[in-house]
Amino acid sequence: MKILALRGENLASLQHKFEIDFAHGRLGEAGLFAITGKTGAGKSTLLDAICLALFDRIPRLQSNKKNDAEIGRDDDTSRIKANDVRSILSRGKAEGFAEVDFVANDGSHWRAHWHVRRARGRAEGRIQASEQWLESIETGQRFAGKKQELQIEMERLIGLSFEQFRRAVMLPQGEFAAFLKAGADERAALLERMTGGEVYGRLSVAAYERARGEKLKLTQLQEKLGEITVLSDDDKQLLIEQIEQLKQQVQQLETQQNEFKLHQQTLKTEKATAERVAEAQVKWLQAKQQEADAQPRYEQLALIEKVQPAHRDFSLLQQTTAQLAKLAHALAQAEAALLAEKQQLAKAELQATTAQDKLNQTRQQWDQVEPKLKEAAKWDQQADGLRAQLSDHEKELQQRNESVSAQQQQFQQVQQQQLTQQQRQQQLSITLEQNQTFKAVAEQYASVRDNLEQYLSAHRTRSKLHKEKQQIEAAQQDHGRQQADVEGQLKELLARKADCEAQSQQFDLVALEQLQTQGRSQYSEKQQRRDVLRQAISGAKEWTLLLHQADKIRVEQHELQTGISQAEQRLVVLLPELDIQTIQHQEVERMLQQSRAVMNLEDYRNELQPNDACPLCGSHDHPYATENPVADGLLHTQQQRLDTLTKQLQDGQAERRHLQQVVQKDQLRVDGLKNDRQQLDTQVEHLYRQFETVLSSLNVSDRLSLNSDVQTLNQQLVQWQQDVEQTMLELTALQQSGEQRQQQILQGRQLVAQLQQIQQQEAELKEQQHALAKTSTQWLERLQSLDDQGSVQQGILTARASTLSEQYGCDVWLEQLKQLGSEQFFQQLDIEVQQFTENQQALVDTEKLLSELAPQIAELETSLQNGQKQCSELTEKTELLKKDIQHVWQLRVALVGEQNLQQLEQQQKQALVAQQEALDAVHVIQRKSAEAKAAAEAAFNGVRQQQAHAEGEQKLLVQRWLDWQQKLGLSEQQLTDCLSKDEAWLTREREALKEIGQRLASAQTVLAEREQAVVEHQELAALSHQWFNELGVEEYGSADGMAQQAQLVADWNNQKADLDEQYYQQRQRLDLAVNAERQSGELTQQLMAQQGQTELWLQMSELIGSATGNKFRTLAQGLTLQQLVILANEHLQDLAPRYALQPVPGSPLALQVIDHDMGDEVRSVESLSGGESFLVSLALALALASLAADTRQLGSLFIDEGFGTLDPDSLEMALACLDALQADGRQIGVISHVGTMVERIGVQVAVEAQGGGRSQISIRG
Repeated sequence: MKILALRGENLASLQHKFEIDFAHGRLGEAGLFAITGKTGAGKSTLLDAICLALFDRIPRLQSNKKNDAEIGRDDDTSRIKANDVRSILSRGKAEGFAEVDFVANDGSHWRAHWHVRRARGRAEGRIQASEQWLESIETGQRFAGKKQELQIEMERLIGLSFEQFRRAVMLPQGEFAAFLKAGADERAALLERMTGGEVYGRLSVAAYERARGEKLKLTQLQEKLGEITVLSDDDKQLLIEQIEQLKQQVQQLETQQNEFKLHQQTLKTEKATAERVAEAQVKWLQAKQQEADAQPRYEQLALIEKVQPAHRDFSLLQQTTAQLAKLAHALAQAEAALLAEKQQLAKAELQATTAQDKLNQTRQQWDQVEPKLKEAAKWDQQADGLRAQLSDHEKELQQRNESVSAQQQQFQQVQQQQLTQQQRQQQLSITLEQNQTFKAVAEQYASVRDNLEQYLSAHRTRSKLHKEKQQIEAAQQDHGRQQADVEGQLKELLARKADCEAQSQQFDLVALEQLQTQGRSQYSEKQQRRDVLRQAISGAKEWTLLLHQADKIRVEQHELQTGISQAEQRLVVLLPELDIQTIQHQEVERMLQQSRAVMNLEDYRNELQPNDACPLCGSHDHPYATENPVADGLLHTQQQRLDTLTKQLQDGQAERRHLQQVVQKDQLRVDGLKNDRQQLDTQVEHLYRQFETVLSSLNVSDRLSLNSDVQTLNQQLVQWQQDVEQTMLELTALQQSGEQRQQQILQGRQLVAQLQQIQQQEAELKEQQHALAKTSTQWLERLQSLDDQGSVQQGILTARASTLSEQYGCDVWLEQLKQLGSEQFFQQLDIEVQQFTENQQALVDTEKLLSELAPQIAELETSLQNGQKQCSELTEKTELLKKDIQHVWQLRVALVGEQNLQQLEQQQKQALVAQQEALDAVHVIQRKSAEAKAAAEAAFNGVRQQQAHAEGEQKLLVQRWLDWQQKLGLSEQQLTDCLSKDEAWLTREREALKEIGQRLASAQTVLAEREQAVVEHQELAALSHQWFNELGVEEYGSADGMAQQAQLVADWNNQKADLDEQYYQQRQRLDLAVNAERQSGELTQQLMAQQGQTELWLQMSELIGSATGNKFRTLAQGLTLQQLVILANEHLQDLAPRYALQPVPGSPLALQVIDHDMGDEVRSVESLSGGESFLVSLALALALASLAADTRQLGSLFIDEGFGTLDPDSLEMALACLDALQADGRQIGVISHVGTMVERIGVQVAVEAQGGGRSQISIRG
C-alpha cells in the first residue's frame, strides 16, 4: 500500500485548497521528505486528512467517553462532541474535504474521498453528517455501499485496519519514548494502547465472568431438578383409565344431544319449508296479476313498433318545415344587406371625388412655400453663428460673476468669523473669571468623583441593610403563624392516617388478585374455545359449499356421459349405412355419366342426312335423328335416383359430423369437469388439513373425516353453534365476576395509595417544621450581622463627607446632592467640569485663530477688485452681439414668420402625404363596397334557389305522410303521438315488460322447487316425529313441548358439565405428571451438558481469567514486548549498533539496554541520553510497524517529532537508516523543526502560517 497524492480544503488551519503529489515531481523523485512548519501551523493536520479520507477517523480524536463533551459557544445551537471528526472543519467555512490517491495491495489505483458540509451551504448552518466514497482511478467506477461496507472494502484494499494503519504508517515513536521512562502500571497502559492489546484484558475478564455464570447455571439446574415431583407408574395408569371412562361417557351424552338437536332442527326445517311454499305462492300470484295489468302496455308497444317505418318521413317533414322558416328569414336579411351595400357604394364614390380636390389644393400651397423656406434657412444659419459667440461671452461672464460672488462671500465670511471670534474671546474670559472658585474641583475631579461614589455606595448599603432588617422582623411574625399552622395540619393528618389504616384491613388484595388471575385464565380459555368454534363453523360452511359444488359436477358428468354413449351408439349404426350409401351413390353416378356420354352424340344427329351413311355405325337408316323418348326417360330416372342418394348421403354425413362434434365437445366438458372435481377434492383436502387442528382440539376428529357428507357436516354445525352460544354465556358470567373483583381491587389499591400519600404528606410536614425552626435561627444570626455591617457603613459615610467638604471648601455639594439626587448630581457635575475644561481650551484656540485671520482678509480684498473690473468689460461685448442677432431675426420673420423651418417644411409635406393617403383609402373603400355589393347579390339569389328547392321537397314529404296515415289506418294525431316516443323510451318499455315476464317465470320456478323440497323432506320429518314420540317428549312448537325439551337439554348439560369438570381435573393431573417427567428428563440432560460446560470454563478461567483482566493481559503484553524487542534490535543494528534491548528478568514489562561498546554492560533505560532514547524509541516504533503489518508492503511511512535531541553523528546515522528504508521503495515523511535535518533532507512540504489561524502549503527543494 502506498499513498500517491493528498488533497484537501478547509481542514483546521489549512483553509486554502491544496494538493500534494507524492508519486510525481520532486516528492516522487526524492522518496524521503520533511514536513516543516511552526507549531500549530497544521503539519499534523496533513496526517489527519489521510486518516479521514481512508477511515473517517483521526488518531488524535479517539472514540471514548472522556471526550464526549459538546464544544462551542453558549449561543451555538450546532455544537458537536469534542471527539467528533467533523470538528476539523475550519471555522466560518461551509464545507471541506480530504482526498487521498493510493495503490492497493493488489496493485490497483484508488481514490478515497471524505467530505463534510453545513446546511444550505452557509457558514452558520448546522453541520451535516460526513460523506465518504471510494473510486477506482483506472475504471472511474465508484464502490456502491454503505459506510460500514465501504470501510470493510477499504481495509481489504489496504490490508490494514485503522489501528494497524495508525501504528504501521504513522510511527508513534513519541509514545515509546514515554514508555521507556514510565513506571510499571503506566508502562503496561502505554504498551496496551500502542500495540492494541486491550482485547486480551477483555478476554481475561470475559473468561472469568463466563466461568462464574456457567457455575451459577449449574447450581440453578440442580435446584430445579430437586423441586420436581414425579408420579409412579401405577398411579399414572389408573389416572389414564379414569380419563378414558369419563371421555366415553361424555361422547355418549354428546351423541344423544346431537341427535336431539338434529331432529329438532329437522322439524324446524319442515315448518320453515311450508312457510316458504306459501310465500312463493303469494309471489307467483302477484307476478301473474302484474302481467295481466301490463296487457295494455304490451298492446301500446306493439302499435308503436308497427308505425316505426314512418318515423323517417316524419322526421324529414319536420326538418323541411323548419328549414323553410329559416330560409324565409335568411331571404329577408339578404335583401336588406343588398340595399345597404348599394348605398355604401354611392357614398364611397362621393368621398373619392372630394379627396381628389383636396389633394390638388395641397400641392399648390407647397409650390408657393418652398422658395421662401430656402432663403429663411440662410438667415437662420447667420443667426446661429452670432448666438454661438454670444453664448461664449455669456458663459465667460457668468464664470467671472460667480468667481467675484464667491470672493465677495468668502471676504464677508472671513470678516464675520473675525468678529465672532473676538466676541467669543471676550465671553470666554468673562466666564472663566466668574467660575474661578470651581477650578479646584475641576483640577482634582477624579478624586472628588471617587469620594462621591464611595459616599453614595455606603449610603445605599446602609439603606439596604436597614430595609432587609425590617423585612426579617416582619417575616418573623409570619413565621410564628406558619409554625402553628404546620402543627395543626400534622395532627389532622395523623387522624386521617389511622382511619385509612383501619379501612385498608378490610381488603385482602393478594387473595383478590389471585382470584382475578385465575378468572382471567378461565376467561382466556373460554375465548380460545369460542374462537376455535367460530373457526370450525366457518370451515364447515365452506366445506358444505364445496360438497354441494361437487354434487352438481357429479350430476352434470352423468348427463354428459349418457349423451356421449347415445351418440357413440348412433355412430356405430350410422357409419355402415354411410358406407353403403356411398357405394350406391358412386354406382348411380357412374351409370348416369355413361348415359350422358352417349347422349352427347345428339349434336351429330342433327347433321345426319337420309340415305347417307352414319360416320359411327355406317347405317343409312337413322330412326332417332330427330327424337329419342327412351333415352330421355332413362336419364330422368337416373337423375332422380342420384339426387335422392345425394341428399341421403349429405344428411348422413351431416349427422355424423354433428355426432362427432357432440362427442368431442361433451368429452372436453367431461375432462374439464374432472379437473374441476379434482380441484374441489384438493380444496376439500386443503380445507380439512387447515381445520384438522381445530377438529382435533374440539374432539370431533373421529366423527368428521375427509369423506364426511353434507348431512354429517350440518349436524356438527348445529352442535358447534349451540356450543358458541353456551360459551358466550359463560364468558359473560366470568366477565361480570371479574369486574366485581376488579372494583374491590381498585378500592383496596386506592386506600393503599391514599395511605402512602398521607405518609408522604406527614414526612413533608415534619420536614417543613424542621425547616421553619432552622430558618428562625438563621434570621436571628442575620439580624446581628446586619447591625455590625450598618456600623461599618456609617463610619465610611462620615469619613467621605469630611473629605468632600474640604475639596469643595464648604458643604454646598451635600445640599446639591440632596436636591438633585445621585444620578442627576453626577450628570451636572460631569457637565460643569467638562464645560470648564472646554472653555479653557476654547479661549486658547480662539486667540490662535484671530492671529491667522488678519493677513487672509487683506489678500481677499485685492482679488475682489480685479474680478469686478473684468466683469464690466465682458458685459459691453455681450450687448453688441444681442443687437446683431435681433436684426437678422427680423429679416427672417418677414419671410416665413417665427415658426421653425424644419417643422414648417415637415407640416407641408405631411399634409401632402396625408391627402394622398386619404385618396388611396377612399379608393380601397370604393373597391370593397363594389365587391360587397356583388357578394350580397349572389347571396340573395342563392337563398331564393334554396327556398324553391325546399318547397318542392316539402310537397313530396306531405304526400308521403298522408299515404302513411292511410296505410296504417291512423289519424295524424294518433300517428304523431306514436312517433313521438324515442328509441330510449322503447328500450325502457321493452325492458320493463321483459322484467315482468321474467318475474313471473322466476316465481313459477321458485314455487316448483319449494314444493319439491317439501316432498323430499317428508320422509326425514316423519323419522323426527317418530323419534320424539319414542323419547316421550312433545314435539317442537307447543308451550309444553318447549318446556319439556328445555328441561331435558338442561339435564343433559348439567350431566355433561359434571363429566367435563371431572375429565378436566383428571386430565390436568395427567398433564402435570407428563410435564414433570418431561422436565425431569430435560433437566437431567441439561445438567449433564452444563457440568461439562462448567468444567471447561472453570479450566479456562484458571488459565487466563481474572476479575480485573490482569492475568491474560500481562501474559500477552510480555510476549508482545519480547517480539517487539527482537524486531527493534534488528533496526538498532542500523540506527545505533552500540545498543541492544532486552527484557528485565522477573519483570516482563520492563526493559534494559545492553551497551556493546562497554563490554555488553547492562544499563537501565533511564541512563540513556535524549538522543539515545530517541533512537531506541524509533527502533521500537519501526518494530511496532512490522508487527502491525508486513512493512515490505507499505510504501509510505510518517515519523513525528523527536530528532531535535540527536547529536550530529546520531542524526546522520538516523538519516542514513531512513535513506536505507526509502531505498527499498518506501516513501518516508519526517515531521521536524531541526534545521540541520531540514537542510539534510532536500525536499520539504512547508506548512507556512499566514496569521489569523490560516496556513498555506508549498513544496520546497
